[in-house]
Amino acid sequence: MAEVMACGPTIGSGKPAAKSNGTGHGLVVLDSLNDEATDEQILQGIIGGEPDRELLDFAAGARGDRRMLLEFALGATEEGLVELRGDIARMTERRIPRRVAACVKRHLDDLSPSCRHFVQVAAALGMSFMLEDVSRMLHRSSASLLSPLDEAIVSGIVVADELRLSFSNEFLLQGILESIPAPARGALRREASEHLRSHSAASEQLFPSTDEVCSPAHSLIMDGRATAGIRTAERVLADPHVSTATRLDAEASIVLGHSLLGTEEHERHARGILRERGAGQGDVVTLMASTALSSALWRSGALDEALGLGRAAVRYSDGADPVWRMHALLALAGKLTDLRAFEQAESLIDDAEAGLRALPTQVWNAAPAVVRARLFLQAGRFGDARREAELAVAAERPDAVPVLRPLAHCVLSTVALYVGDLPTAVESLGRARSELASDRTVLPSAQYAWTELRIAVKRDGPQAAVDLFAGKYRDLPTQRSLYVEDPVAAPFLVRLALDVGDTGLERSVLETVDALAADNPGISVVGLGALHANAVAAGDAAALSHIIARSPDPIAVALATEELAKIYRSRTPGGRRSTASLPSSPSQARAEEAIASQLNPVCWAGLSDMERRIAYLVSVGMTNRLIAKEVHLSAHTVNYHLRKIYRKLGINTRVELASGAATYSSRAAIYSTGTDGRPGFGRAGGTAV
Repeated sequence: MAEVMACGPTIGSGKPAAKSNGTGHGLVVLDSLNDEATDEQILQGIIGGEPDRELLDFAAGARGDRRMLLEFALGATEEGLVELRGDIARMTERRIPRRVAACVKRHLDDLSPSCRHFVQVAAALGMSFMLEDVSRMLHRSSASLLSPLDEAIVSGIVVADELRLSFSNEFLLQGILESIPAPARGALRREASEHLRSHSAASEQLFPSTDEVCSPAHSLIMDGRATAGIRTAERVLADPHVSTATRLDAEASIVLGHSLLGTEEHERHARGILRERGAGQGDVVTLMASTALSSALWRSGALDEALGLGRAAVRYSDGADPVWRMHALLALAGKLTDLRAFEQAESLIDDAEAGLRALPTQVWNAAPAVVRARLFLQAGRFGDARREAELAVAAERPDAVPVLRPLAHCVLSTVALYVGDLPTAVESLGRARSELASDRTVLPSAQYAWTELRIAVKRDGPQAAVDLFAGKYRDLPTQRSLYVEDPVAAPFLVRLALDVGDTGLERSVLETVDALAADNPGISVVGLGALHANAVAAGDAAALSHIIARSPDPIAVALATEELAKIYRSRTPGGRRSTASLPSSPSQARAEEAIASQLNPVCWAGLSDMERRIAYLVSVGMTNRLIAKEVHLSAHTVNYHLRKIYRKLGINTRVELASGAATYSSRAAIYSTGTDGRPGFGRAGGTAV
């Protein structure tokens, strides 16, 4: 891979300032770079289009390191992580390019072995860390680490303030972590978490004045008794003799309580706090006001502003008690999960969990489990999602978090639905309903209604689900938060509307999701959701193929596969999938169905993301040449992937693969079309992974 030349690109023309070096091994940067160029100008100069908000937000991980930003822009271009739509550059996949990781590795190779070891272990502790934590993990004295620490600071990898050490930027931290073999990286992170949990000295420093790790008001709110918690906090504030820390805790509790209750004044109150107090590092009131306002804006569909406030809340949370910092970390993790930025979200969840584990008295450990369960569900990791959700609902005090428990039950219900276990799905939904029907306050979410709706479709048919819109869920089709939390809801509901002939429902969904996408042009997941919904409405095969090739959502890919298969069937004599996917005899059909049912419990977990997409496109009858065009690979490379797929699955033919992929897509999609072209439902039974 070519090195970036010292000068860098010229900014201002709007054309790419990088071109192939002629060797086939990378790009070189041309001309001179204006020292005053902003991140936006640098990205535009290299990529050739104006970066949208999501791209700018991700690139901010370079934190002013121009070399790292250049490597990111070049790598993102080389690896197809960005695409141009008109004059706008948008991300297609939220990850650092391999070029950035390679740059960091070269930097690490220039360090002494002891310094390299130091920064790799420190990286397991997170973005910021204490020297004594590294010394304990290495079983060395802090004094013996001064030399590698000094080298790390001089090299620009680590920066120091009065209290803590930090890595200079997020890209550098991620590159260091990726330089560690995956098994060792996982072991280091677990060891770091265990260290923070077991070492009570850090906790004693955080809570020098009391043995309690959370106030009575805060505890009542997390127990689902928000009104009682608010009243308790107000009584605390009425006492002129309470300490400053106690007063701040009470103010933060009031913000949290009103946020969960969804009172009309809570958003205005949060804005007032931020306007009057400004940003305060470790100030739990500012932290909670930012978090509460961010969540309210997120539900309303103002995603850019919500993300900015959420990230600010996490920044403010440094130095805050873990029981309060948890709220900012998990709230932002939930938003990043909605955006399918799973690695970033999981890192925040890990940080929240480590903070709680480090407390002298364990409390609310179910909270990270609930958010992690939802992340795993959205990522298609159904077994992991079930495990985390079961831990959350089984937790007892003080680990239990009743305010989040209905969401965990919804995860369990949805997982059961996806794997074809309708009785368990109904049972878990019933438990969620029981929690919702009680007098406890719960986290606001569209997932409760959305889960019930999908079960109605599966159990009673599409009309039963539509009937719900005439009753208690009449506002759901126009509720923006539904399409933010689950972008696949839009194409699902459009298909539902088409099958029952409900043009009003179709129009409501499309108008809502199109407006949401228009208001958030930098959020690619929302844009893909709108594209998917309109593709279903119009029967747009090209757009559906694009979803299969580019969507980060495995369920969206499954739904798009089902829709594309329907279009291909309509073009094929007999209304069946392409003959490339048809068995030649009834006995062969039975044999291939048996193969498909045997593959599903294990096959998809063993395939890479690209292999899975190719398998889906095979299932609708596409040739290698057509698939290559959709996934931006050569036909030869597609054939190479197919040979790997056959080997992993233990099959020999394209027909076997098509049968297995078609079976899996119909199960994952829940609501699909049968082989006769009529509305149908994913087969019951079996397991999806």
